[in-house]
Amino acid sequence: MQIKDNSENNNKSIKKTRISYKYILILVFIVAGVWFTTHFVTAAGTVLSESKKLAAVMNLINTVYIEKPDLKVLTEGAIEGMLKRLDPHSIYIPAKEQERVKERDVGEFEGIGISFVIQNELITVIAPIVGTPSERLGIRSGDKIIEIDGVSAFGITNDEVFKKLRGPKGTTVKIKILREGVSEPLDFTIVRAKIPIYSITSSFMLDEKTGYVLLNQFTKTTTEELTEALNKLEAAGMTKLVFDLRNNQGGRLSQAVSVADVFIPGGYAIVSQVSRGHGRDSTYRSTDYATHKLFDLIVLINGGSASASEIVAGAIQDLDRGLIVGSKSFGKGLVQRPFPLRDGGVIRISTAHWYTPLGRLIQRPYDKGRAEYYAVRYKDPDSLMADSTREAYTTLGGRTVYASLGIEPDVKVEERKITGATARLLSKRSLFEFAQAKMAPKFQATGKDFDYFHHKYEVTDDDLQDLLVFTKEEDFEYPPDLLEKDSDYLKSQIKAEMAQLLWSKREYFYIIRTEADPTVVRARELFDEAHEVASVWQ
Repeated sequence: MQIKDNSENNNKSIKKTRISYKYILILVFIVAGVWFTTHFVTAAGTVLSESKKLAAVMNLINTVYIEKPDLKVLTEGAIEGMLKRLDPHSIYIPAKEQERVKERDVGEFEGIGISFVIQNELITVIAPIVGTPSERLGIRSGDKIIEIDGVSAFGITNDEVFKKLRGPKGTTVKIKILREGVSEPLDFTIVRAKIPIYSITSSFMLDEKTGYVLLNQFTKTTTEELTEALNKLEAAGMTKLVFDLRNNQGGRLSQAVSVADVFIPGGYAIVSQVSRGHGRDSTYRSTDYATHKLFDLIVLINGGSASASEIVAGAIQDLDRGLIVGSKSFGKGLVQRPFPLRDGGVIRISTAHWYTPLGRLIQRPYDKGRAEYYAVRYKDPDSLMADSTREAYTTLGGRTVYASLGIEPDVKVEERKITGATARLLSKRSLFEFAQAKMAPKFQATGKDFDYFHHKYEVTDDDLQDLLVFTKEEDFEYPPDLLEKDSDYLKSQIKAEMAQLLWSKREYFYIIRTEADPTVVRARELFDEAHEVASVWQ
């Protein structure tokens, strides 16, 4: 009897348990339904209701506005306005502008191959691009294009230059040029070709052992260009490198990783990404395949170094691969992802933060609006904070670095400041004009070569007095009392402009200018320290 009673009790207990599980399962489904509704249906409803509001406003404008509105313009304005409310780097790129962006990213376009400026309402050639039709035909720095296909180029705009000089590979364009010292205009028929957009502006030897590379952006071809430049410099005897990332505003994340990989042996984190609602989504590591020789390395940065530049500098610093010299970088720790639109436009939305190998986030605040964010003289929040109030990190070699709104250099070098009057001379290209009209012809008459010019020729105080006369003739009177303050800068800049004009090589411009650059001069004194920092790799 007792066995039977126990069996009946067990059956009742099992039924109660099943009923309990049933109600628990129902409760789970209810909770899951509420969560799904809250997170997805409600969100979708919000997007739908807000889009209806936007559509209602556009319909109202289209119906009652005093003039017939351009709905495409309104739509683009609405998109731009929405993105501006997110962060300074989420942007809308119209289809027309996206073509230019794509050219820079891919690293080439089709045209004749010159860098130029509109000077006194005429196209003035800054320099022909190496290896292009313009260089092969002998177009020179300082040439002024006065006609394009028989039509006067006087008063032309930048957009019109692009439309007239660029075009499909294999097509021709005829230009007429005025050249200093030549009495008659020169006629050229140029066959357009693919023109490279170089991310490395210049690379050369500063002395028998020290190489210099100036990188201006991160594009599809950057790592390939860097490897080629390093091979060239090593063949010339380089054992230490000044790698200049100043004013490099960034570019491709993948190229930032591969550039850092050139310097860092395999197996180390270079950068990590974290997106909304996730942990570390992805960590990019160095490889042995890409690593170059472990020469002594100094990386130059300043307030114009951003994004991909900061990824490279942050990795070099955290892993003690080299010394960071200059002033604090911009502080862009956001990653943008492009989303193409049907009309060819692109929306770039910030989808993740990136972190240095040690886990430092460098993004500066942007809650005060874009104007404050991009202000040149932005007040650095770190300046109000002692190191003890910031999170400390230990580098691979045991040094202490701090979380910072940007990459803080290991050695700070104050950037050279010039007066407003000198800045106006540069913006008006007056130094270029002075070098072309007054200085280059005098040196050319001596018959001396670049080696003599480089090592023995100097711009004098008397030449600067001539500059004052020249600027006055050009309706811009440079204040004489400011001349002494900027005299060294003016002399080096005039000499650099002369080098480019006399030999029509943009590289010569940078060779002369770099030698007088205070940050580069200081960096060259710090290679013992750079060697010590990188001793962890020996």
